[in-house]
Amino acid sequence: MRLNQVTAAASDLDASIAFYQLLGLKLIVKSPHYARFELPRGEATFSLHITNTPIPRENAPQIYFECSDVGLEAEVERLKRAGVAFESELAQKSWLWREAWLRDPAGNAICLYHAGDNRRHPPWRVDASSGAANLHLVIREGELWAIAKHDGGAEAWRELQDRFSDFKTSLGPYDLDNLLAVMEFEWLDLFLAHEEKIRAFAKSGDQTLEF
Repeated sequence: MRLNQVTAAASDLDASIAFYQLLGLKLIVKSPHYARFELPRGEATFSLHITNTPIPRENAPQIYFECSDVGLEAEVERLKRAGVAFESELAQKSWLWREAWLRDPAGNAICLYHAGDNRRHPPWRVDASSGAANLHLVIREGELWAIAKHDGGAEAWRELQDRFSDFKTSLGPYDLDNLLAVMEFEWLDLFLAHEEKIRAFAKSGDQTLEF
């Protein structure tokens, strides 16, 4: 199962459309009562539905948009320069997220944040990490990729460079959960195409998976 979209209420559809376009969302559907957007990254979409009833500001759903570590601060500053008011300034939280809060024209609460691996894999995650941290994502020439098992830690790149003649760089080591989290955020198409294959490889006795 995958998340398709989230729909938020709007009282002034045109004002809300303009706001979310300012955030960077791409308008793909518009009617007198409804609008739908694509996100800059990923396949999930976001939509607005006009309502004539009061929109709650408290004890209501909250909308989270994830930014890169470097991009988060730049995005907050860009929106401020465009006249967007923030209810809370960018700050590091005790739950290991860096976030800032604002509201759309209808009053819906929005969080812009970066959490890295802690987005899905905080230290207090209830299920155990899936395997040893010995997986390295190898980026190769010609848009070729590989995942290699190596217990050499961050210095494993020296041997991986010898193993792959078209080696460009490598990232890791990761356990399976963190490797998939990085791929999902940075290379979504690659993640979607190869997730099941990578999961099977991590549990196998094989040392290298190329794709």
